[in-house]
Amino acid sequence: MERMEFARLVRDALANLYDNAALETHPLADFLPKPAEAKVSRAEHLRAALLKAIESLRPPKGDDPHDAIPWRPYRILHGRYVEGLDLQALEKRLALSTRHLSREHGRAIAALASILWDQAFPQSRAPQATAEAADVDALADELGGFEVVPETVDLAQVLRATVDIFRPRAESVGAELILSLPKNGLPTLRTDRIILRQILLSLLNYALRMRTEGALVIGLEATPAQLALWARYRTRGQPITQPAEAKKETALEVARYWAQRLGATLQVQSVHLPSGLEQLVLSWPHRGQPIILVIDDQEAAIRLFERYLRHLPLRVMGLRDPQQALSEAHRLQPRAIILDVMMPTQDGWEVLQALRADPGTSHIPVVICSVWDVPELASTYGAAGFVKKPIDRQDLLKVLARLGLLDSSVGSCPEDGGGSPLAPAGIGADAS
Repeated sequence: MERMEFARLVRDALANLYDNAALETHPLADFLPKPAEAKVSRAEHLRAALLKAIESLRPPKGDDPHDAIPWRPYRILHGRYVEGLDLQALEKRLALSTRHLSREHGRAIAALASILWDQAFPQSRAPQATAEAADVDALADELGGFEVVPETVDLAQVLRATVDIFRPRAESVGAELILSLPKNGLPTLRTDRIILRQILLSLLNYALRMRTEGALVIGLEATPAQLALWARYRTRGQPITQPAEAKKETALEVARYWAQRLGATLQVQSVHLPSGLEQLVLSWPHRGQPIILVIDDQEAAIRLFERYLRHLPLRVMGLRDPQQALSEAHRLQPRAIILDVMMPTQDGWEVLQALRADPGTSHIPVVICSVWDVPELASTYGAAGFVKKPIDRQDLLKVLARLGLLDSSVGSCPEDGGGSPLAPAGIGADAS
């Protein structure tokens, strides 16, 4: 059992703390010691272990105020999982921003996982730790405080910033670093910008160590089936700084873990043209998942649609600039477009007319989304559906089902199949 996988089990068990059915079959229970005479179920045993571990994070009584930093891990875990507070209530209670709470939440779970790890693997039973495993554990501890916080990321900006950061490192060993971007523009991506940049820096550092000669090139390829970021380098001959095989794997293990957390895969591939090239590829496969393009100048509205649709076999792409709507619709060929009305520079009605008039996009159904109750006007302009703000998830699912994107029974499912709290319905009720 690896430390990162163990921490993932702890996080999952916490999310199901009061779900007896989930805890009864949860694999974490197999690792935690259980007294032989205890006549309790697996669920009761696991819940008690989690609650006891949370309680052990409570600071001793002293002069520290209840809102002091040492109290944060306990207050976050107790509030989120024992009391069942949603994240917005927790942000207000602790006076923390969303991103700050996310980081502190990750650190709290890392601390809890460490306590339970020591119970599961006392020194006498602990797996033999190699130097490489210690390296991975150290990196896991460093990253343990980070939780994925998705946002709409400008890939061109992230890649250029990454290259600027890494260029002095490449030049210090006489390597030329080249950024290769497609001429027709880059897609946006919903991901954690900070974690993505750290993964890219890890890939470049690995590629620099494995390179034998020539330039180190970082680039991107985007198709409707896949989005791939790659770092390409020449491997003909023996690199002077080539690490041992175990060290090679260790260098990429944490990057692979966080790639998976971002919904991506990380592979080392040979490149046949020309020979002697190798590349690291970080890819997000899209094949088989219909794309829903959400055009709304409000980031909060895009996030809301993603949360409402995240448990469905759909890929939500957000676009905040309505002037790019036509080109993005051409490139992505989404199964449907959800279109806001009141946006700067170009309103939704103008965008809808442009989409309907273009032969390359006229076949794409468009759902108008507005605080104004104007379904007849939307239909007159050629929209295939209408949803009123503030958005109701059931209404949204019914419209998508009518468009043939979902089974008609989906509209009756619970509001959040994953058990996570949804944003308040009013979050989408901006000026549109």
